[in-house]
Amino acid sequence: MNDLISIYELFEEFGTTHNMLSEFKLLNSIEDLEKIEMGYRGMYIALNDANISREDSNPIYDINFDIVVVDRTDKDDSLALINSNQENLFVMGQLQDYFIQNLDGSQSFREVSMRGFSNDDYNITAAISNATFVVSRFPYLKGIDI
Repeated sequence: MNDLISIYELFEEFGTTHNMLSEFKLLNSIEDLEKIEMGYRGMYIALNDANISREDSNPIYDINFDIVVVDRTDKDDSLALINSNQENLFVMGQLQDYFIQNLDGSQSFREVSMRGFSNDDYNITAAISNATFVVSRFPYLKGIDI
């Protein structure tokens, strides 16, 4: 059965062992990225929201994660900028493949937004997406804790 811990552990395993990532962190929210000193390619996730459902009498949670893959490149190198975006997208695609191979149950990755910004010394590129995972919950027949 999928639960938040098993989903997080797969994110963590991918983020800490993937050869193209130098950092992985779970954040309270994506806004916390503003407080992080960006190094070279890292992956950051945050819980976004959840939906409680009983569709077809099947009690589930649909849990959404925000996912951001960021990289830092030289300021005035156009080829490095394009390559960085391409590699961010590649890592995001491999993350999706990793979950398909290692997690039972329904999952859905959304469109990937490609963003970036520059400062005086370097460029930051980002691939930003959202993924939804279906997690079973105990049926109401088990009793309510009151």
